[in-house]
Amino acid sequence: YLVRRSSLRSLISLYSLHAVPTLAAPMAIEAARLSPSLAAAAFLGRRSPPTAPLLRRLCLLLPRRSLLASASTSSSRASSGGDDRVVALSSSELRKRRGSTSSTPTPGEDDKLRSLRRLFARPDIAIDAYIVPSQDAHQSEFIAECFMRRAYLTGFTGSAGTAVVTKNNAAFWTDGRYFLQAEKELSHDWTLMRSGNHGVPTTIEWLNDVLPSGSRVGIDPFLFSSDAAEELKAAISDKNHELILIRDFNLVDEIWGESRPAPPNEPTRVHAIKYAGVDVASKLSFVRSQLDENGCDTVVISMLDEVAWLLNMRGSDVPHSPVFYSYLTVEMSTATLFVDSNKVSEEVLEHLKKAGVKLKSYEAILFDVERLAEKGAKLWLDSSSVNAAIVSVFRSGCDRYMRKRGKTERQIGKEASSDDPTTKKRGVQNMELNGLYKASPVTLAKSVKNESEIRGMKNSHLRDAAALAEFWCWIEEEVRNNVALTEVQVAENLLEFRRKQDGFIETSFDTISGILLWCKWCYNTLQTNSG
Repeated sequence: YLVRRSSLRSLISLYSLHAVPTLAAPMAIEAARLSPSLAAAAFLGRRSPPTAPLLRRLCLLLPRRSLLASASTSSSRASSGGDDRVVALSSSELRKRRGSTSSTPTPGEDDKLRSLRRLFARPDIAIDAYIVPSQDAHQSEFIAECFMRRAYLTGFTGSAGTAVVTKNNAAFWTDGRYFLQAEKELSHDWTLMRSGNHGVPTTIEWLNDVLPSGSRVGIDPFLFSSDAAEELKAAISDKNHELILIRDFNLVDEIWGESRPAPPNEPTRVHAIKYAGVDVASKLSFVRSQLDENGCDTVVISMLDEVAWLLNMRGSDVPHSPVFYSYLTVEMSTATLFVDSNKVSEEVLEHLKKAGVKLKSYEAILFDVERLAEKGAKLWLDSSSVNAAIVSVFRSGCDRYMRKRGKTERQIGKEASSDDPTTKKRGVQNMELNGLYKASPVTLAKSVKNESEIRGMKNSHLRDAAALAEFWCWIEEEVRNNVALTEVQVAENLLEFRRKQDGFIETSFDTISGILLWCKWCYNTLQTNSG
């Protein structure tokens, strides 16, 4: 790490002296200190290649976001002829303007859109548009392969984006990190919407513009938080559009068919108390105290990291994330984990039994929420993370309970604060839906680290620093020996150094490596500057 930073400081100092005389060396060094990769990228982008022969190529780990954002800005200016105004163009139009024919549509993509649109006309669906987000039923940013519906439909493999398909149009929104990638991966049938650029509408604005008044917009309610679905419903109602929750099946899954990857089936494991610091019983006791304080009977936990933290468990269902697909409900006297039973070993089962946690199938969450609602139980739901399918089922159950009680009228609203004395009452007495819509009690508790967790974070960073020190020592030795290295070789060796460390399980994300041209005159100057 020290060698790398020292070298980059020398590199940017050299750039300031030879390429931009007006830029003082201290400023350049500070720029390199704050962002070494951007400093190196700026050096390469502004200075013409030296006439001296190349000594070698050196692999340098560069953040993808910075480089793509910089590249996409320049490409947008180029495509618009220097005009600062940016407009949404289809991928085919962009390639036409740039004279590029290298990117061709992926075979079968037309069939996907056609098949999806055919489903629109089914009597049990009857929609005019369908929105396909990137997340799963737990609002996760990173998801298992079987839930990568947006990637399957569009061909775009980046981690962020939203696809919207109408009967006549298909549009895809993503942010500045992925503009270049989207241009290459989207077929001619898609219009790329560069989110955040001037003149580019949001998904809602676009839908309200292209759809005739009174259209039906379909979504899979499992893939939208309750808040997001309510916001969408309100926004499209301005044009008299109706939001349709298609809960029984996902339309993309219907056309994906048998080629869709199987759901993850990785085993779960117990997170040892020496790392967790607090046992499950104590954590559940805290949650129950919050239930009592807020006048609730049950809380539904749907965020995967919160379930894993609360139960001192870990999994491998999502690459680079120690989580497992599950839901958790905590009641005053019991708790239920909704997870596929084949992921639970005898050790994990004993761990859960000791804490008084029962097991039910992953799919049973809707039935249980409905059962609780029909009994009149008051549920705590974090509407920013709990999906719209669960909230919809809960409200339907509440309606049935009200009818059983002979209540023909009810007040619909969210209880905003636990300090309000009405939140201490049960919903029926207050003539409200039996729901408290508030941030999960686990969110803040998980954020405040105990001594064991703090010690664990420090130790893991020290072990990773040791692995990086070994890595930089190795790569500098390879450079001195004139060994030609590829990006893949460097990434694989870095992974091997990390695997040697105690307690290593997996990386938090795939290594992003890039090639930096390393010139002889730069190398010699750096040797001189570093003494």
